[in-house]
Amino acid sequence: MAGIQEVLLNLLFILLPIFIYQNFWVDKLGTAMPRRNGVAIGSLSIASVLLCMTFPVSIIPGYVLDLRLVPMLIGILYGGWRVGIFLIIALFGYRVLIGSLGIGFLLMTISFPVVIALAILSAKRYLLIGRRPKIIFTILLLLVLLIPTNLIIVHSMEVTPWQNPHLPFLAFFTLINLFAAWLAVYLIENIREKAHMRVEVQQSEKLYVLGELAAAIAHEMRNPMTVVRGFLQLLQEQSVSPEKQKMFLELSIEELDRSEAIISDYLAYAKPQIDKHEGIEVSERVRSVAGVVTSYATLRSVTVESQIEDGLELTGDPEKFSQVLMNLFKNGIEAMPQGGTLHIHAYKRARQIHIDVSDTGVGMTPAELARLGNPYYSTKETGTGLGLMVTYQIVHSMSGHIQVKSEKGKGTQFALSFPLPDKHHEKNAPPK
Repeated sequence: MAGIQEVLLNLLFILLPIFIYQNFWVDKLGTAMPRRNGVAIGSLSIASVLLCMTFPVSIIPGYVLDLRLVPMLIGILYGGWRVGIFLIIALFGYRVLIGSLGIGFLLMTISFPVVIALAILSAKRYLLIGRRPKIIFTILLLLVLLIPTNLIIVHSMEVTPWQNPHLPFLAFFTLINLFAAWLAVYLIENIREKAHMRVEVQQSEKLYVLGELAAAIAHEMRNPMTVVRGFLQLLQEQSVSPEKQKMFLELSIEELDRSEAIISDYLAYAKPQIDKHEGIEVSERVRSVAGVVTSYATLRSVTVESQIEDGLELTGDPEKFSQVLMNLFKNGIEAMPQGGTLHIHAYKRARQIHIDVSDTGVGMTPAELARLGNPYYSTKETGTGLGLMVTYQIVHSMSGHIQVKSEKGKGTQFALSFPLPDKHHEKNAPPK
C-alpha cells in the first residue's frame, strides 16, 4: 500500500521524542518526574509536529495527511495551555510557510479549534486520572478529529464512498493514529510510574538505613550503659571497700569513654565529608601514625614493618587522613590475635600515591569480604563496622579508591590509591 513508509516514519517522529525525554530529562533528574515541564514537553512536541508535517503522505489529491494530531494532543494534555499556544502557533505558522493552503488547511482551521480547546480545558484533570482513562480520552479526542475529516475526504470525491480507492488507506491511517496515541500515552505513563517508583524506593532505602542505624546505636549504647548502671548500684552498698570503689569508678569511666567513642563514630559516619583542603605530607603522616600504633602493636606481639617513600603529598583534611591510617593500622593489628607482622608501604606510581597496609592475621572469607564496609558489620566481637565505613567514605571524598584482598588464615591487604594534585601533574609533565 502506498504511503505506508511515510506513515511509519511519522510514527518514529512521535516515539523518538518520548525516549529522548526519558533519557535526557527524567533519568538525569534523579527525582520524581514533575507534573509539568513546559520547556521540554513543548520543544519535543513542536519538533515532532513539524517533522510529521515535513514528511507527509500525499497520495490523495488535494489533501496532505500525517500524524501531527498525536504529538499535538499529547503536548497539550501533558504540557498544559501554554504549550498548547506554542503548538498552535508553530503548526499554523509552518503550514503557511510551506505553502500548503488548500482544502486541507481550511478543514484544519475549522475542526482543530474545538478539539484543541477541549484538550486545553481538560489538561489539568488529565494528569490526575489513571493510565486507561488517559488512553481512552486521548483516543476519543483523536476520533473527534479523524472521523469528520475522513467523511469529508470521502464525500468530496466524485465516486461513491464504497467505491473510493483510497478508503483502505484512510482506514489504515485512522488505525495508525489511534495506535500511535495509545503507544505514546502508554510509554509516557510507564516513564512517569518508574520515576515515582524510583523515588519511593530511594525513600524506603533511606528509612531502612535510618532504622538500622537507630537499632545499631541502641544496641551499642545499651551495653556500656548497663555496665555503668551496675557499677553505680554496687557503689551504693556500704560494704564495698575503697579499693573496689576506685576500681568500679575506673571501669565506669572506661565504659563512658567507650560510649563517647561510639557516638563519635556515628557522627563521623553521618558527616564524613572533607571540610579542609590543605596540603598533606603523606610520608610524615604515615610515619607518625605508624609510630603511634607501634606500642599498641608491641603489646599484641605484632611487628610493624614500614617502607615509605619521601616527598609524598596530597590535598585534603590532614586529621581525617590520619584517622583513615589509624583505623587501617589498628584493624590490621587487631586482626592478628596470636601476633604477626603489619606491613606498611607508601609509594608513588603512575601519577598516583599508593598506600598498602597488609597483615598476616586471620583473614576473611569471600562472604565476609563482600560485607566489608557496612556500618553494621564487623568481624570483631566488639566492633560496629562504623570505623571502616568512615574510612571508605573519607577515602572516596578525597577522590581515592580502596581495594581489599583477603584469604582466610593468611591475612588481609588494603590497597589505597589517591590521584596526585594538579601541581604534581604540571611538575611531572614532559617538556614541550
